[in-house]
Amino acid sequence: MRNVFYRNRCVQSKKRTMRILTYLFIIITILTSCNNSNDKSSTDRNSNYYKESSEYNDYEENEDDYYEEEGFEDDTYSATVDYYNPETGYSATYTLDVEVEDNQVTIIYFPNDGYLDDDHIWPDELDENGFVSIEGEEGKTYDVQIDY
Repeated sequence: MRNVFYRNRCVQSKKRTMRILTYLFIIITILTSCNNSNDKSSTDRNSNYYKESSEYNDYEENEDDYYEEEGFEDDTYSATVDYYNPETGYSATYTLDVEVEDNQVTIIYFPNDGYLDDDHIWPDELDENGFVSIEGEEGKTYDVQIDY
């Protein structure tokens, strides 16, 4: 009887050992696959970064058509203008023509033949992306983005 009891304990011990080894194998497999997944997603993020950088470089090359080392050429450009009046809280976005002289937006034209010139706005330099925030009388602001 003692041999039977001893054999049962050995069999149970072997089964327990096999279960533990199986669990360890599953845990190691999961951890390994998670690690590979993180490496892959990191690689994907890096490749997307380079793809986006490449697209950005293409954009910069097209931008050179408008922006030279001295800035934008003197001309009339179509632009998106975000208007804000802090006194009333009113804001609106318009597509308007703007006059550029010496790389500054000097006049904003309205469709009804009206305009704002240096009597009503304070011209400022366009950045290399064609953006400028202009202050106007009574604290009004005009965020101008040249449309390419």
